[in-house]
Amino acid sequence: MNDVQNITKGQLGKREAVFLAKAGTHPTFTLAFAREILGHTKDDPTPQFLERLQSKGWIRRIRRGRFAVVPLSSGEDRSPQLHEFVIAMELVSPAVISYWSALNHHGMTEQLPRTVFVATDHPLRRQPGDVLGVTYKIVSLRPEKFFGIVKDWIDENHFSVTDREKTIIDGLDLPQYVGGVNEIAKALTGSWKGLDEKKLRKYAVKIGNSAVGKRLGFMMETLGLGDVEALRTAIPRAPGFSPLDPTMPKHGKYNRRWGLLINAEIQP
Repeated sequence: MNDVQNITKGQLGKREAVFLAKAGTHPTFTLAFAREILGHTKDDPTPQFLERLQSKGWIRRIRRGRFAVVPLSSGEDRSPQLHEFVIAMELVSPAVISYWSALNHHGMTEQLPRTVFVATDHPLRRQPGDVLGVTYKIVSLRPEKFFGIVKDWIDENHFSVTDREKTIIDGLDLPQYVGGVNEIAKALTGSWKGLDEKKLRKYAVKIGNSAVGKRLGFMMETLGLGDVEALRTAIPRAPGFSPLDPTMPKHGKYNRRWGLLINAEIQP
């Protein structure tokens, strides 16, 4: 932290520099953490202290009560050098990188989504929108749909992400968050050898949406992948016809074998 004191001694007081040295060892910090470092009691000047540091460009608020230190290496934009997945973990709890963002993370799509998709297991009052120049979309799921989660790391910071199989199943459950079912078709074709087919079947049942199994079965059969009959035996198939792609107009042919309205052309 000597560099900070030397370069900015006209801007930072000694107490501020000491605080930044301690807070900067964490990817983010809370108001309570700042209060502890400063030795303040509850009704204290901590919020004003942090407001001053933010106005000087040394910290940025990520959300209410949560901050990140801006390092010297940030340059003129004065932004914390945190990966958007690490920031996502601070926006809601629990949080898991999912849908299109998880597809990209696992190398199952060439598309780079402009929005970071995050799932949680409870309703959300409001969306975070843009945070430090990145747009976030948080998808609220029922707790029983919140599974298939693994941990990964960026530098020394960990984050949660849906595993490859759950990412496929989530995309078939809510295709609007992966750019439509054709993104899943491409992912299945390109990544089939790296997928656990038994886990896919298990997840297709566990997700609790019969349309998921129908869509997966039709795609596997169309693309010539895996044991289609084992999937047909495993999945429940509710009566009626589900759209293959609910993001597309409901026009097309009815497929009785899978109980689907084929309203999109599957392209491997």
